[in-house]
Amino acid sequence: HQMGTVYNRTLPTLLSQPSKPRGKITLIECRGGSDKNADGHRGDTIPICNAIIELGWQCKPIFYSDKDYKIVETEVLSSQGYICRVNPGTYEGVTQSKLNALLNEAVKRGVKGMSSPESMKKMGAKDALVRIRNLRCGLSDTHAYYTLKEFEEGFSRSMASGNMRVLKQNRGSQGEGIWVCSLKEGEIKKVKNGCCPPETVLCLQEAVDNHKEEKTIEEFTKFCNKYLEGNGGQLVDQRFLPRIKEGEVRALMIGDKPIELIHKKPASGGISATMKSGATYVRYAPTDKKFSLLMEHFSEDLPKLMKALDIGEEIPLIWTVDFIPGPKKGGQDTFFVGEFNCSCVGITKQLDLAHLVGKIAIIICSDDKALMGSED
Repeated sequence: HQMGTVYNRTLPTLLSQPSKPRGKITLIECRGGSDKNADGHRGDTIPICNAIIELGWQCKPIFYSDKDYKIVETEVLSSQGYICRVNPGTYEGVTQSKLNALLNEAVKRGVKGMSSPESMKKMGAKDALVRIRNLRCGLSDTHAYYTLKEFEEGFSRSMASGNMRVLKQNRGSQGEGIWVCSLKEGEIKKVKNGCCPPETVLCLQEAVDNHKEEKTIEEFTKFCNKYLEGNGGQLVDQRFLPRIKEGEVRALMIGDKPIELIHKKPASGGISATMKSGATYVRYAPTDKKFSLLMEHFSEDLPKLMKALDIGEEIPLIWTVDFIPGPKKGGQDTFFVGEFNCSCVGITKQLDLAHLVGKIAIIICSDDKALMGSED
């Protein structure tokens, strides 16, 4: 639904603002970065602004920089909500912590954050998987470690079960610091009092490039200490789901609406579902029978999800969930969450969704009942 905006042949231009706007939403970007078009904006920025304008609201993009702090603050605090389109990274003249503080403070003052830095952090952190372990989409035997002592004690207990585990660091991307861990054949005999002694040998595979190596538990825990150091350091320890080799399913969400499912199938013999590692992507409608159990269970979890993640009631504007297939149940696949992301998820390749994004943004900011009932 393109609503009169030309998306493909030329770069879209911002529509005139309504003379009597029903409300105001500010869209925030930073200058520079690899995600910008020739006009300096992300590819989905102007289409999203135009969709909001066409629904009778004021919306214009504004570039944050430290020198323009006051200008941006004034715009944001005079809005019902803001849409943050700043990809985590380094931008000239931008102190990320200053921008984060401004946006988090605006939320405290009643401005709707889509999404606030606080929500992005909580949702994107690997320990989100611990917070949801009692929901249908979570794995109950999921643990988080924040110190080396916690890690040494907890990991030696979880490996003593003899089952394969997956260890995920909080930072990094593309599968870096995600390790599949199993006891080397015969090492289960070393287990005493429900713990693996330090000399127990592990077979390890890192998802970043699928390489394999062996280390003792003692060597591996010392090696992993780098994942615990510094700001945001943590490790999450989960049961390994062997069907990860069949790929992950990513759900693209706009508000509480599933828009599409993408099956990301790893290259043969691999466990990583990134394009870089050779994975292939196939798209499905959320109504596809193949994923009916996944959608049924996830829709049951949705009302409880944000509370479990300690984000409050607010569902993000554009976000994704990666699901890993579990054991089959009644002939249908079960699925468990591997990761959430609400940090600047783009729709640049699906600009026909801009109208829905605009509509949901207004609903988040105003509880507009007329819009809620309208068809997309």
